[in-house]
Amino acid sequence: MKQVPLSKSSFLTAQIEQAIAVCLEEISVNPSIASAYLTLGDLYVQQQRWQLAKEAYRQAITIEPNLAIAYRQLAEIFAIQGNESQAADHLYQAWELEPLSITAQEYYKLGQTLASQNKPAKAIACYQNALKMQPDYWQAYQTLATFLTQQGKNERAIEVYRQGVKHNPQNAQYYLALAQALAANQQWVRASNNYRHAAQLSPSAEIYYHWALTSSQLKEYNQAREYYRHAAELAPSAEIYYHWGLTLSQIKEYNEALGCYQKAIAFKADYWQVYYQLGLIWQQQQQWEKALLAYQKARQIQPQAHEILLEMGLIYQHLQQFDRAIALYHEVIKNNPNSSVESKAFERYQQTVAQHPQPTVILYYQLAKLLRAKSHFDRAIAVYQKSIELDPYFRDAYIALQYTPIAEEQLDNIIAFYQQIVAKYPDITLAWGNLGDALTQKDNLAEAINCYNTACYQRAIQSYPHLAKYTWKEAKSSAPDFIIPGASKSGTSSLFYYLDRHPQILLSHIKEIDFYWKNYDKGIDWYLAHFPSLTDREDFLTGEATPNYLRFPLVAQRIKDTFPQVKIILLLRNPADRAISWHYHKFNTGLTKQNLKTAIATEIERLATISEAEITNTGFYNPDNILSSLYIYKIKPWIEILGRDQFLILKSEDFYSDPQTSMNEVFNFLGVANCPLDSYPKVNAGSYNQVDAELRKTLVDYFAPYNQQLEDYLGMQFNWE
Repeated sequence: MKQVPLSKSSFLTAQIEQAIAVCLEEISVNPSIASAYLTLGDLYVQQQRWQLAKEAYRQAITIEPNLAIAYRQLAEIFAIQGNESQAADHLYQAWELEPLSITAQEYYKLGQTLASQNKPAKAIACYQNALKMQPDYWQAYQTLATFLTQQGKNERAIEVYRQGVKHNPQNAQYYLALAQALAANQQWVRASNNYRHAAQLSPSAEIYYHWALTSSQLKEYNQAREYYRHAAELAPSAEIYYHWGLTLSQIKEYNEALGCYQKAIAFKADYWQVYYQLGLIWQQQQQWEKALLAYQKARQIQPQAHEILLEMGLIYQHLQQFDRAIALYHEVIKNNPNSSVESKAFERYQQTVAQHPQPTVILYYQLAKLLRAKSHFDRAIAVYQKSIELDPYFRDAYIALQYTPIAEEQLDNIIAFYQQIVAKYPDITLAWGNLGDALTQKDNLAEAINCYNTACYQRAIQSYPHLAKYTWKEAKSSAPDFIIPGASKSGTSSLFYYLDRHPQILLSHIKEIDFYWKNYDKGIDWYLAHFPSLTDREDFLTGEATPNYLRFPLVAQRIKDTFPQVKIILLLRNPADRAISWHYHKFNTGLTKQNLKTAIATEIERLATISEAEITNTGFYNPDNILSSLYIYKIKPWIEILGRDQFLILKSEDFYSDPQTSMNEVFNFLGVANCPLDSYPKVNAGSYNQVDAELRKTLVDYFAPYNQQLEDYLGMQFNWE
């Protein structure tokens, strides 16, 4: 039967139907004739009955697997239907069966299509077929080699260019490409030989420039110098002069190098690397002012190149402008986490502090904060100790040490350090408390309790000297009056500070005792030692604030089991803002290295996979910015265990905007007289850059339904946005 070409549609509808009937009758008589199915497929195509056409062509292929035209017709149908992947696969199969009927350009075009569809083996085969048919097809060589390089098959890419050189021995372009591929694979000698062949055939600035780069790698600096000269003579450019200058600097030809750098700037005025190299030369020659000007220009062009700041810092060290040097190193450390640049900056920062003729407590304290933020806890502890040695009464260092993890191998050292401090300065409350914590970590609870009792006594009489005249019990025996269990980053430090100013409230010597979660096994005597024993009297109150308590229903149960009448004060901040602030608190104290966007996305994905019960009972995981802001799941079990009447719940935003009114509410809840302050400073407020509006909106939208549940449960309106 004669095949009907796909491109012709001369049958009228009735005639096509009649032809289809004839084909079907012939197939029923002899179902093993591939040409009948092929013609039937063509007829269905004319009717645009694509599925029937595809079935007919597939049947033809089943009968005659090497029927290239059937694959080609299928490819056309898939293309019409927009299925480019199937179209490419069937066209590839057709051409595999009839390779001689295809041009090199057609193979190349199909290779591009297959490569874009992530079908590397077929794409490579097409490029190779193109090159077999046309050995001087430069674009195909280049594309195939690039494609192989992207797949990490560097040796195969090199072999492609070797074939190009073999088939095109008089074309410099192929030698150049081969040389560059060899150089990219650090085969410098072979690269240099091929650059030589390219230059002999058709000298150009590009060839000499790359040849010079390779010669520099081989430390053949004089040859590199000559090749740069040839390149500049043929087509001068900023890049040529810059790298020529680098080579001259390597051989200490600084004057000639300066000339090259100046020429580079003439071609490209904003070439920051040139200014950086000028700075290095003038720094080498101790021309400090010129070097600083060059570095400042480089920094102006490229503010993110922090190696510039490292070199400027060295100059300021030499000029004994130590504070300027430290400021630069500080900036580098903040903006280059976990990098070699950061390590150099830390090293130079410490060198500069050591060289400083009048090092201050703040210098050491800031360095220690940076070390802690980068999770270098052991080094941070040592530097915090140094700041305390300079000023034993420097409170911030003691407080920072309370939140810095101490490794077991450091405990003996830190205990000895604090013992020396309290022996010489027995009135330093924070030192007694920190000594108690270190002894607790060593399981020396009896000595730790003595330290805590001393800390409580010293703290009380320093605030109110007349209390020294009272009779103090040896140990406290009654419960604290209140606990502030959260939420973290919601104003608990400020609340603790304001409560501490009330003459009837003598707080724990440290804000966060973390007894009911971390230290419950230490026992009630250990816990009560953190509170002034004088508060067993009815005319005084005491309490603590451990914001992480709210995360754990078990804490509420333990409170009920020990001191069921204790009052609970909660501060709740807009959960979107609290989540952001908590992330940056962890980041700035070295507890996480994730960026905020990644942390939020990771946690949203994780929360979608866990049950409400898991959310309720999970205290910590990383990241946990959202988890600890899902207040409904955290507060509900607390209220169910302890009872709603024991809770005072405040909105953080109201607490910030009108602290005096909020504190009157707190004092009324505790049953003491109001105690207005002259000022209400924010304590331990977080610091971070403004957050992307879209990211915050993601959080706001995520929390909205949970906030509504919280409002319904508590009968309170928070109106968080």
